[in-house]
Amino acid sequence: MKNEFPANCWDWLRALFFPPKCLCCEERVPPDRLFCPLCAGKLPEEPNRRILRLNNGREAPVLAPFTYEGGYRETMLLYKFGGYRVIALRLGVPMAGLVRELPKWDWVVSYVPLSPEGLKDRGYDQSELLAWQVARHNGLEVLRLLEKVKKTKVQHDLGLEERKKNLLGAYRASELARGRDILLVDDIVTSGSTLKECASVLYGAGARSVCCLCAAVSKAERPGSGVEQAGTGGSEETETGEILRWL
Repeated sequence: MKNEFPANCWDWLRALFFPPKCLCCEERVPPDRLFCPLCAGKLPEEPNRRILRLNNGREAPVLAPFTYEGGYRETMLLYKFGGYRVIALRLGVPMAGLVRELPKWDWVVSYVPLSPEGLKDRGYDQSELLAWQVARHNGLEVLRLLEKVKKTKVQHDLGLEERKKNLLGAYRASELARGRDILLVDDIVTSGSTLKECASVLYGAGARSVCCLCAAVSKAERPGSGVEQAGTGGSEETETGEILRWL
């Protein structure tokens, strides 16, 4: 996994007053690096690859550069709950690099949105900020293809079956999804319930393919979650099957 950040002159100037820190620890790093030398030496050579089995018989691959653990987990918590939205600038770089592993289709970038109430409380949509970084580094378009239309309970407080029921009917897809190859961005995938619901809704709206891109993936899948390691099956005759052959 690469450790470079495309720093410009403003990044170097800003670093004089606000030095960037390693994404896995509190060590200061140069503006053109994401990790300190110690953490960089521990980076995985390959990204995390998962497959979501959807209820409609379709599949959605999931790519994530890192596992949700250790110091990187603390960084993700700061980003998601601590108000440190600027971290998206750096988190988005390794995510953007994964797009180059995919088939050269006409991808558009979308994201798992917060509810209006959640956006008001947090002040920013963490998945939307990541989506803009993924798009910026790849010259892609960002489209808001999903809307959260039902208030749900906090997912990490629920069991697997409760998560599934909690999300039923929670999202609505735009007609703009029809015929699109969609990179669906989220921050963290744990049970996969949210991404499965969103991908199913996008397919229901006529999407050609959906590939999920996350900043982190939980270390272990829960039994019965429908989340599998890539390479454990999957159709070879679908658009998803073609993506999996690239992965």
